[in-house]
Amino acid sequence: MRLSPLVIAFAVLLTACTNESGNQTAQRTEVGAVDEQPTLATSERLHNPVRYKVKDGHISYIYKGLQEGTEEVYFTDYGMVEIKFTKTVRTNPFQEGESKDEHIDLTTLMRDSAIYVVDNLTMNARRLDNALLYESALQSPNLDLNEVAEEVYRSRGGIIVDTQNIAGMPAEKWLIRQANSTEWRWKGIMLKTMVELPRALVQVEAVKIDTTSPLPEGIFDLPKEVNVQEGTSMKKWMEELAKPIERKKLFDLTDPSKHYDKQGNVIPKDSLRVE
Repeated sequence: MRLSPLVIAFAVLLTACTNESGNQTAQRTEVGAVDEQPTLATSERLHNPVRYKVKDGHISYIYKGLQEGTEEVYFTDYGMVEIKFTKTVRTNPFQEGESKDEHIDLTTLMRDSAIYVVDNLTMNARRLDNALLYESALQSPNLDLNEVAEEVYRSRGGIIVDTQNIAGMPAEKWLIRQANSTEWRWKGIMLKTMVELPRALVQVEAVKIDTTSPLPEGIFDLPKEVNVQEGTSMKKWMEELAKPIERKKLFDLTDPSKHYDKQGNVIPKDSLRVE
């Protein structure tokens, strides 16, 4: 089974990135001595899926471009348990007035083979079956989801072009031409990503990483007042996304002077019998 980049982006990476400060010593003092982090034992890797090569951590991200705002990410169990607090404003370039800005306030929790997406404005949540994440891990002999992600990148023409300092960490820079995206990854963690859209740019960048401080107590617990509703499975959700959606694309860049079929392909003028 070959996974699409969209599957990896949501189910495998689930995290949202250039801080070229020359004072790396000062940054490492702030984020902690990474070299003292516990290494991932081979026996542990062979029995439990892992996403990151770091056991616990807290990352602060900034969104720029089409979507602006902040995101706080906490993870444990080598990234298999993770919670994100996202507060952003997304701009629709095809809308005018106040309606063009969409305010996003979400909590996303991944735990126990499930993903909970909470709308903090209404306290309603959807539960998604995330068994796909564990199925994906089986593609790696070490159950290493980072290995799976990198293999998908390579299948899409992705290559490592450089290593750069992102938030004080040496991140590998991946250029993925087929997806018009660039990603910087450190120990399986995406520290920065840039996606070029036809009319805009989306960038997410880590500005602070702490992998040594104790995590806040109860950080992976959802508030009791959250109304959790059963959603669908990640696999079914991805299958639905793969189907053609008539006139419901996020960025509909179709030319009004041309004609399109249901799949978005241009219909030749001759076949329409139009003078």
